[in-house]
Amino acid sequence: MGYPSLESHLPSTHAPLLPPGTFLSISDTQASDGNFLLHHFISNYIKADQNVVLVGLAGILVHYTIVGRKLGVNLATARTKGIFQFVDGLTQLTDYAAPNKEYIAKPAELKLTSTTSTATPPTLTVGSTGVTRIARPAAAAAAPPAPPKVLSYSPKLVDLYRALEEIIQDTASKASGPSKKQLVLILDDLSVLLNCGWPCRDVLALVRYLKLLVAKFNGTLITLVHADGLMAEEVSQDGLVKGVFYEADYIIDVRGLDSGGSRDVHGQLSLLHGPGYLLRQRAGQVKENEWPALTLHYKILDNNVEVFAKGYSSGVL
Repeated sequence: MGYPSLESHLPSTHAPLLPPGTFLSISDTQASDGNFLLHHFISNYIKADQNVVLVGLAGILVHYTIVGRKLGVNLATARTKGIFQFVDGLTQLTDYAAPNKEYIAKPAELKLTSTTSTATPPTLTVGSTGVTRIARPAAAAAAPPAPPKVLSYSPKLVDLYRALEEIIQDTASKASGPSKKQLVLILDDLSVLLNCGWPCRDVLALVRYLKLLVAKFNGTLITLVHADGLMAEEVSQDGLVKGVFYEADYIIDVRGLDSGGSRDVHGQLSLLHGPGYLLRQRAGQVKENEWPALTLHYKILDNNVEVFAKGYSSGVL
């Protein structure tokens, strides 16, 4: 599987996979990249012959392919088998700048739309020159489902959600049957959406809708977000981190050592309980100590990551 020394510290009920219907949020800093944890879960699900949908916002497919080979996973073969799908998030979100301000219809346009006939109104789309009005759909054509209201002013995020919705529904339909496979949706990473200009409110709305969508098919959602202490003063970044944590069942926080760099220890992992886990624990839906809250140290090697308790690095022993 992925990193054997990490397995014993993860939920044991569905090891080496995460429990279905749960949400794991991974936070890191620019100095301590938590991307290696995503590769751990990608490797585990692929080796277990389960379905993986990876949304690359911070990396391209070649990057995941190279790292996967080091962990004994061939993503090209997995794609051929139909258990791995890669979505280039930034391609889905072009034009590359956030269109929110340009997309908001002006009062005159809203009034014009409201006075049209009962037929399907013209839709607004964003081009390189701003807002443009396209032709009215034919009466016989079925109108597309309305976008989530919270995302109504972020059409590109709606496009991304619709694309993922179609992929997940198609994957779930193929996985039905006696040997039904689990599904995991991985987003790497959410902070890129903020950097591209989308507001925190819309990014959090996208996460909530994807969480509900994945849970509908008893799947698992995994996200990565930057949580640098220096960026806590930025309201949008701090709000995104807190909002994602609030939605999560499990949290893994990746940080450097407070004492500074070390040859034998590259950082620490804090395994934390999210609100979702605490609610399920009160309802008696999880076993005691299924996800023990503790802090571990780790060391990144060429094709593995060693995870160990504090004070038990190879240099100390």
